[in-house]
Amino acid sequence: MKTISYSLFLLVCLVLLTACEDKIETIPTYSIQDTEFEIRVSGFGEIEAANAQRILTPGTQAMAIAWLAPENTIVQKGDVIARFDAQQIIRDSRNEELEMLKLQADIVRSEAVQVQQQNDVVSDQVFVQEEFAFVDRFAIDDLRIYSQLEIIDTLQNRDFLEAKDEFLDWKGGSLTQQHESEIAVLDIQKNSHKTKFERFQSALSQLEVVAPYSGLLVYEKDRRGEKPSVGQTVFPGRPIAKIPNLDDLQAKVFVLANDAIDLTNDLPVNIRLDAFPDKKFDGYITNVSAFPRSIERGNPVTYYEITVELNQQDSEIMQPGRKLIADIQVKTASERLVIPLQSIHHENGQSYVYLQSGDVFFKSTVSTGIKNQFLVEITQGLSRGDTIALSVPTQIPDNN
Repeated sequence: MKTISYSLFLLVCLVLLTACEDKIETIPTYSIQDTEFEIRVSGFGEIEAANAQRILTPGTQAMAIAWLAPENTIVQKGDVIARFDAQQIIRDSRNEELEMLKLQADIVRSEAVQVQQQNDVVSDQVFVQEEFAFVDRFAIDDLRIYSQLEIIDTLQNRDFLEAKDEFLDWKGGSLTQQHESEIAVLDIQKNSHKTKFERFQSALSQLEVVAPYSGLLVYEKDRRGEKPSVGQTVFPGRPIAKIPNLDDLQAKVFVLANDAIDLTNDLPVNIRLDAFPDKKFDGYITNVSAFPRSIERGNPVTYYEITVELNQQDSEIMQPGRKLIADIQVKTASERLVIPLQSIHHENGQSYVYLQSGDVFFKSTVSTGIKNQFLVEITQGLSRGDTIALSVPTQIPDNN
C-alpha cells in the first residue's frame, strides 16, 4: 500500500514539473560589455586611369558596330579600332535618294499642270477681248432704231463679259498662288529627305574610327556597365573607347547602397587585386557619388560609386580593367558599449530594448550612436553588465 502511494506521489510531482517546464520561456539574451568596435565597408571594382583620352562615336546618327579591335592591345596613332556596318546606312541613303527623285518628279508635274492651266486662262482672256470688240462694234443705243429690250440685252452682254474678264484675272492669280504653295510644300519635303540623305552620306564617310593617339586600347563602359560589342547599336557622341595614361591610375569601387555608411572623402582604403591577392595597396577616397545607381541591366540593386586615389602604383601588375576588392575603414577600432542591431526596437520615434531584471524583462528607452551592419553603439540608457533580450518576450510586466 505504501509502495502504491509513493508511486502515485512521484507521478503527480512529475506531471507538475512537466507543466511548469512548459510555462518557462526561453529568451536569448546578450550581456553588455565594452567591445572593440569599428566600422568597415567592403566593395568591389576595378583599376582605371585617372586621365584618359576618350574616343567618341562619330557621325550624326546611330550605327551598328561591325568590328572591334582587341581590347588591352597597344595601338598606334591612326590605327583602325572600330568599323560600323554600312548595309543599313546604304539602304537608308538609297531610300532617301528615291524619295527626292519622286518629289522632283512631282514638282515637274505640278509645273506642267500650272503652265497648261495658265494657257487655258490666257486663251479665255483672248476670247473675252474679242467678244468685247464685237459688242463695242455692234453696240445698240438708239431707241429710234432698236427696241428697249434689244438695247438692254446688249448691255447685259457687256456686263457679263466684264465679269468674266475679272474672273479670269482672279483665276490666273489664284492658280499662281496655289502652284507656289504646292511647290513650297514639295520643296520642304524634298529638303527634309535631302538633309537625311546628306547625313547618311556623311555617315558612310565615317564608318571607321581611328586611334587619335598611341597607347593601350580600353573600351568604355556605359552607365549599365556594358562595353561596346559587335552588333550593338551606338549613338553619336557616345564614348566607345579610351587610351589611358598608365602613369596615373586610380580605383573605381562600388559599394552596396545599404552598406554605404558615413562614406566621405579622405577615408583610408585597402585594396587587393583579384589576380594578385597577396599584394595589398593603400589609398584614400577622393569622391563619392551623390546618388546610388544600378550597374547591371535588369538588376535593381543599386551601388554608390567611389573613386580611390592609390598611394602606391605598380605598373607591372596594375592595368586598367583589373578587378579588385576594397576594404574601407569608416571608423577606427575603439572600446564602446554596443549591442546587436536585432535587440533594438522602435516606437513613437523612440528606441528601446527589453532589459532583464531578475526573471522578467521590461522596456527600457535608450539612445544610440554610430552603427555598422551588425552592432549599434548605446550612448545612454544601459550600463556595463546589463542583460537584454535578443527577441521580444511574450510576457512583459505592465509597470515599465
